[in-house]
Amino acid sequence: MTERLRSESFQRFTRNRFEVVVLRLWINTLLRLAAGAYFALTSVYCLLAFLPYTYCGFVKAPPYAWMPLFVNHQALMSWTALAAVTFANWPRESWASKDKRLMAGLMLGALAGLYLTFRPFLPGLRDDQAAYWWSLAALLPLACVALWRVSDASRNELNDEGKGPASNKADSGALAYSGGLQIAFFLSAIYFIGERVRIHSETGALRLHGGDFEFAVWSVISHCAVAILILSAVNLIYLIAARLPRPRTVRRGLIGLLIASALWTVLARFLNNALSFDGWAAQAYAATLAVTLTLWGFALVQPFVTVTGVSSIATQERHGPSLRRTLAIWVVMAALITLALAARWLVGGEDWNGIVESTSTLVLWIGLSVCVYRLRPARANYSAVVVLAVLLVSIGTYKALQATEIFWGKVLGSTDDEISLKFEDYATRDASFQLAHHVLGNGRSEACGDLCRIMREYTNVRDTHVSNGVRLVDNLAATQGERPNIFVFVIDSMRPDYLGAYNPHVDYTPNLDAFARDSIVFKNVYTQYAGTSLSEPAIWAGAELLHTHYPEPFEKVDSLAALTRTDHYQMVASMDEMLNQVLTPADDVTLLDTDKKLWNQLEICSTIEESEKYLDGHTGDEPVMLYTQPKNVHQFARNDVPSPTSQHWQARTGMNSRITYEVHWVDSCLGGFFTYLKRRDMYDNSIIIVTSDHGDATGELGRISHSTSIWPEIMRVPLMVHLPAKMREQVVYDTDRLSTITDVVPSLYYLLGHKPIRQNPLYGRPLFAETKQELASYPAHDVFLASDVRAVYGILSADGRYFYATYDSPAQSYLFDLSADPNAQHDILTPSLKQRYDEEIIEHLHMIGDYYGYRPGVGSLLASAAR
Repeated sequence: MTERLRSESFQRFTRNRFEVVVLRLWINTLLRLAAGAYFALTSVYCLLAFLPYTYCGFVKAPPYAWMPLFVNHQALMSWTALAAVTFANWPRESWASKDKRLMAGLMLGALAGLYLTFRPFLPGLRDDQAAYWWSLAALLPLACVALWRVSDASRNELNDEGKGPASNKADSGALAYSGGLQIAFFLSAIYFIGERVRIHSETGALRLHGGDFEFAVWSVISHCAVAILILSAVNLIYLIAARLPRPRTVRRGLIGLLIASALWTVLARFLNNALSFDGWAAQAYAATLAVTLTLWGFALVQPFVTVTGVSSIATQERHGPSLRRTLAIWVVMAALITLALAARWLVGGEDWNGIVESTSTLVLWIGLSVCVYRLRPARANYSAVVVLAVLLVSIGTYKALQATEIFWGKVLGSTDDEISLKFEDYATRDASFQLAHHVLGNGRSEACGDLCRIMREYTNVRDTHVSNGVRLVDNLAATQGERPNIFVFVIDSMRPDYLGAYNPHVDYTPNLDAFARDSIVFKNVYTQYAGTSLSEPAIWAGAELLHTHYPEPFEKVDSLAALTRTDHYQMVASMDEMLNQVLTPADDVTLLDTDKKLWNQLEICSTIEESEKYLDGHTGDEPVMLYTQPKNVHQFARNDVPSPTSQHWQARTGMNSRITYEVHWVDSCLGGFFTYLKRRDMYDNSIIIVTSDHGDATGELGRISHSTSIWPEIMRVPLMVHLPAKMREQVVYDTDRLSTITDVVPSLYYLLGHKPIRQNPLYGRPLFAETKQELASYPAHDVFLASDVRAVYGILSADGRYFYATYDSPAQSYLFDLSADPNAQHDILTPSLKQRYDEEIIEHLHMIGDYYGYRPGVGSLLASAAR
């Protein structure tokens, strides 16, 4: 009896001690995780500063409130991270014995902390080489600590392995393919269901459409192919390692090498495809980050493996996991699935380029795999011949099915190219399928050569100085005619098909519909740029600009500001992300929305309220020129507008509910402003312009976001112009003529009497003229299109009928006949047409560079002249 009590007491003591060890391990792991995340985030932030577009879009104009805090408190956060690393990685014994490694680490950490206390580098980052080197240096502490942890653990394992073969018994054998296939089927099913639920929540539609069955089946096949590919690689590593003297160490090293190589490839491809950042600098950063993350991951996992121990794993393999552990695993699986599927809802439209959703999907793949193999830990005894045979048969079957997709995929398209495009479209809605599809080497790609090189040379130009400015008229002198008040509303990201004036099915924009009846509605209008960072400066310039952020000095190209100064207008403008960087204290501008700390907080009702207060107090003789670019409709919008749910907003079939609600809100606010102008007897005698700087892809066609790609729904914009009655009687116009947003400012010049507008292929054209002959004298020309982020360009030809786009990475090109295919879903490109359009793009890029005095080489993306 006494012996049994003593045994039970010892077991309780052992169990309690084990629980204390595990609790301490979790605390240390969380500290390591937080510190590592800080160093990794610092590195990524420095890289964003190095790249011109993200420098302007994320560093100079941060979209999140935490970013300024992160930058301005670098010293405090660095000390905290260094302290977390120190206490989490050195046990108490090292402190008591004054371990030399501990002392050296403390000294280096203290020196780094002191340096950052007196010379923090984040607040002063510029888009130059220094930012790039800091992006690598920020990874150094994380890499060193992780490498030390991994090497220390490996040294202990070498000692254990030397004790005999029993130390490796617990994890011998190959991973069973059955578990991987179950994971593959489960992943494809939950993401397909999640995609249908998301469509229902956004559009109200739930029924399956033609092709959904093919999407579901091909998703299962793709996931299974990836599972077999990964398991075969891992099993071959197990088989190779089993034949070597230190199997566990070799196995872990080879798996680490495999993970690091995969991460390197993925990161390099992302930098190339999303930001047109390639070359040795991109490869070096991708490799450094991949190795660092791999070491960090092993350092986080290794302590749990050590604590669990070989005997506990062996026991689990004999008897299976306990009920408590089984329940815990199922809870973890449910949490991972929920977080992965909710990523799009949690982040909303702020998931730039799908980074969050793709990352959460990868985490789910890894986490779900670990959980399933914990629940079913049995191993299989495959030979190398069996593994290779399974791999080759799987690859052959997948490729055979892919080669015959023209037969089983007829519902998706009539050609291989159309079917491929449909799968790419579906991939943008199903993040797990997209990951599997691309892991298997799919995706459109073509030879690019000199075209890609030239496009990149003229993209994200670092040398922002322009030698030649924009002069819309030969002699800009004060007008002798009427000077009506001018109100320009550029509703960021608003598409024309979400307005009743362009789409008869829209029933939620009554005020803009009434405004359209009083105004001139131009029906064939495009932006030249897919994002605000280039489209807004182009609006102010009234011309196409060098692909840079931003031309310096900006006043040389600022046609709108020149007009307001010359005609003695009082300029009133919202302080948005572009104006915040190009306006100087010398500019005579009354700023609105200065209380908004972030550019995506700009909200039209708030702006209009400030505008009305200004107009109420404006007593001078100067007319007012109001320019505002509210972000209500933008995917990154963060404002105080009540949520659609709280307002019981009804979804419109086939349309994005968030956008319909935000456009309705914009309509209501503008309607109030129009009423205010009428009450003040200002409406009839004012020029009022409602337009957008670009549209947006909302997923209904398998395309999402803007900036990084060019599609018709991204490039089409609304344009409604209200003119005073007397002015309208004196001009003619053609609402069907192909027009662009760079026509807005030249039109204001013309309406105020500054004419003729100089004819230049880069300049906008006036939308109005005194006679049809004069209007026709401004010849139509193809519209040049561009992404504002990367080397993606296009041509809109034949008065807007043909839409051509070409991408640098992955290299791909499309041509659509919008008259027969308005949603751009059937590619009609031929080699001869591609050559013609590519030559036109190269010629136009050279024309822009020559006009502004840019020569490739000095100001290209990878050039990093010190500033």
